[in-house]
Amino acid sequence: MDVLRFVLLSFVLLISVSNGMAAGRFKRAPYCKTRIDLAFVIDSSRSISRSDFKKQMQFVNDIVDFLDVGSDETRVAAVSFSNHLFPQFGFNDYRTKTDVLTAINGIKHSMGDATRTYLALEHTHQKLFAPGNGERPDVVDVVVVLTDGATNPGSYDRLTGSQGKQQTQKEAALIKDRGAYIFAIGVGRGVDVKELNGISSDPDQRFTIQVSGFSELNSDEVKQMLLKRACVEIETTPAPTPPPTTTPAQRVVECNELLADIFFVLDHSSSLKTEGNFNKTLNFVTGVIDYLHVSPTETQVGALKFSNIPEMQFHLTDYTDKQDVASAVSRIKWKGGNTFLDKALRMLRTEGLNKAYGSRENVPQIAVIITDGVSTDPYATKLELKRLHTLNYILFAIGVGPDRNPEELARIANNPNNVFEVESLNGLQAIRESLVTRICAKRVRAPVEIKKP
Repeated sequence: MDVLRFVLLSFVLLISVSNGMAAGRFKRAPYCKTRIDLAFVIDSSRSISRSDFKKQMQFVNDIVDFLDVGSDETRVAAVSFSNHLFPQFGFNDYRTKTDVLTAINGIKHSMGDATRTYLALEHTHQKLFAPGNGERPDVVDVVVVLTDGATNPGSYDRLTGSQGKQQTQKEAALIKDRGAYIFAIGVGRGVDVKELNGISSDPDQRFTIQVSGFSELNSDEVKQMLLKRACVEIETTPAPTPPPTTTPAQRVVECNELLADIFFVLDHSSSLKTEGNFNKTLNFVTGVIDYLHVSPTETQVGALKFSNIPEMQFHLTDYTDKQDVASAVSRIKWKGGNTFLDKALRMLRTEGLNKAYGSRENVPQIAVIITDGVSTDPYATKLELKRLHTLNYILFAIGVGPDRNPEELARIANNPNNVFEVESLNGLQAIRESLVTRICAKRVRAPVEIKKP
């Protein structure tokens, strides 16, 4: 690190933060432009009083308010925990500072009778930082863990206190192994310093922060300390090396050469609540189509929707250019009903990706299935999936919202990399490019011999 640059940045940060706090509120600092994917892991157990929990959330609020939050800047996610896990929001859900702060202010004090820290850390690396959920491979990952005590499984797991702490260390290690930085902030006398140091990244003196109570946590000094370390010191730390891939511009160019038959299978059950919510799904689909070259000799696109019964919207050969396909998608209406995914999969097999309805041999047969819940008849769904998998269809599963079923999504997809999960419909747009990239990886380039049905 350039010593002079570090000193100057630290000085500017100290003066500006102090001025903002002296004025009684935070103001966004133009210098704090470090691009990070920042996840808060928040203790909400009953050992924290209501007034102290408010101080803890004010601390989180103020830290976020000092960052440059946006789609191409810092992204924020959060999870809280006590006796149970309480997912709050993911990196895909909110893209403005105002929306993130509103979500933070909506986090509830669960007051559970245990401190199962390991559940929240497991959720962080398995869900928040999972591929397709908004974490960016070219941006530094930062986790801030806030707790007032040691891990305590209570009566909820067959773990002793010591085993619970070991599990917390294991989950923290998995986060750090992926290249993320963890700040562990312990509040009060009930914390286990050894456990905090095991959770945090090295060196401990930088990534472990201990305070005497929640008033000190909410002080200017502690906020300055964390902001300085996250905004200045990590700013000059290289981000984890991403896996070999192409640039976004290259991806789009390559996808222009995609030769495939693609079917969108859209859940329009009652759990979506409003047509406006369903339209968010349609906007996502039209955004994906925008990356494709639609024509009889390149990519063909079809769509069906399902709830109580499946309804074919258009077949692969009904529209032969991108504009007409996008227009047809935008006209799909929401009705509501149950989630009979099995019936939709049967229609996909018999009337969608089927030679009698325009699908082509020697061309990838791809389905993108978007659902916000579990299927009404899971057993029938399993049978239909088995039939589809024997046909070598390439299935992408996108689960939306808190009622999504990760196990069913995994069964739908042929490959774990073909599963996407978002916390809400607002998060769909953020996974669009990742989905397009993976679809395009299945491409067959023209010319190939295409046999007519």
